[in-house]
Amino acid sequence: MHIFIRISITSILLAWLITGCQPKTSDWAAQYPHTQNGSFAASVSSSGNYAVVSSLYHGVSLWDLNSNGAIYNWYQTPKDQPFSLFNDGDTNAQADNNFVFATAIAHDDSHAVLADKTNFSLWDIKTGQNQGYWQVRQSKVVYRTKTINGATKQLSIYDVVDENKCLNPSSEKNEHCVVVGNIRAIDVSNEGKHILIGKSNGVVVHINTTTGRRLEFLGHQQVLFDDEQKPFHINNAINSVALSPNGLYALSGSSDQSAYLWSTKTGQVIYKFQHHNRVVQVALDAQARLAFTADTGSQASIWDLTTGNLVSQLQYVNRQEVFSFARFSHNGKMLVTGAPTRKLSLWDVQTGKQIKEWLVSPRKNSRPASAVVYSAAFINNDTQITSESSSGLNEVWDIK
Repeated sequence: MHIFIRISITSILLAWLITGCQPKTSDWAAQYPHTQNGSFAASVSSSGNYAVVSSLYHGVSLWDLNSNGAIYNWYQTPKDQPFSLFNDGDTNAQADNNFVFATAIAHDDSHAVLADKTNFSLWDIKTGQNQGYWQVRQSKVVYRTKTINGATKQLSIYDVVDENKCLNPSSEKNEHCVVVGNIRAIDVSNEGKHILIGKSNGVVVHINTTTGRRLEFLGHQQVLFDDEQKPFHINNAINSVALSPNGLYALSGSSDQSAYLWSTKTGQVIYKFQHHNRVVQVALDAQARLAFTADTGSQASIWDLTTGNLVSQLQYVNRQEVFSFARFSHNGKMLVTGAPTRKLSLWDVQTGKQIKEWLVSPRKNSRPASAVVYSAAFINNDTQITSESSSGLNEVWDIK
């Protein structure tokens, strides 16, 4: 009898621990399908009025979330479409349609940006018209070769001859034009005047679309030296970027375990936020009060931008948590985050404690049930949250 009781209590405790660690599945207040077969990327505007959704069969659609209607369909990049004069590389470059995996909407709901690995474009939300196409800069490289059984084989490894341009590559010298740094993250300012792109080679590029001024931030390009004092680069890919609404300040997070807040006018660092793992998510408060930086380990921090001091650390049960999205509430008191595990979480900024958690609906026919939270925004005076996920669904959640 006693053994039975002990086993029963142990079973109950075990069941409680298992279920207690799982997020509570809360019902959504509203749900609207935006794609039939899931999406590659999506962004909800800060106001919650619009969403851009990239899907396999319909390009990129702009949705009015108030009426739940698709307004425009955009494509990146139409074949034979010349790029803007403010090109990041060759002004005569042309491209076919490419996979759009990164999107962003300006804080003032005026413009949206779309990006694939090598191209990005700017769109006017009011008119639906394109405002410019760009292509990232190509570099001149020489591929290394290796002789095997008397035959010369070209390797995938190359040496960079000219990182900033690729003019007249010589086939005799085995020179080629390649994109050394692919696009990994993008953002846009009010009125579409500033665009920020983060690259795989550790470079963050700020472009003023009005003047064509281009500034490269190289703070993440750390060079280390081995025992023989030969230089080598660490993994410094840019994983996340955020631009202030006025375009004057940028926040970038990298695999070099750091995040920088810096001026887009001068390129000077304002604050450096150090982590112990790869920084994969950053966010800026629209009122310039707060910043959020999170890595792949256990550090997810909220910072005071007036002093650069730590405000709080997010307190979560798991030893590590990876975030796919983050945004501050309009009043700066709450933070919403998304994760690749369907989690949509609400946090108290001052304490770092979790207020509430939901699971977005999984992608249709996915086994196991899965979805990535791409974006979310506070709506109706911060009483609700609207989200977009890889399931292709827009969902609304009640905070209270």
